[in-house]
Amino acid sequence: MAQFTRTNGDYLPVINYDSPAYTNSGVNAVTSGATVQPQGPKLDFFTITFTGALTTTQLNTAVQTIQQLCTIYMYEYTDTTDDTLAVAVYPVGAWTTTSLDDALTAAVEGCTVAASATFTG
Repeated sequence: MAQFTRTNGDYLPVINYDSPAYTNSGVNAVTSGATVQPQGPKLDFFTITFTGALTTTQLNTAVQTIQQLCTIYMYEYTDTTDDTLAVAVYPVGAWTTTSLDDALTAAVEGCTVAASATFTG
């Protein structure tokens, strides 16, 4: 079974290191229902909100568009009235919200990109 040594003393969820809102609530702190990333590179986070529902072809096109400049480390797709795709990517700086929005709008049409992501699963 794989194991890792906790070097920061908590079980808190994935953090955006560029966010000033993160606080460490203490040793062995845990958050229910949160995505945890115990290892890996520094990540950029984006949430893409599409206008309406996506087909599987459109979702595939969106993922391939994102991966033209970076690697998707993790993602969460939410099928709602306006489908969303939350992604964590590396290397940092490969996309900006504007450049990613422009590329996805050209590839898929109708989306808005925000420079943050929430993973609920």
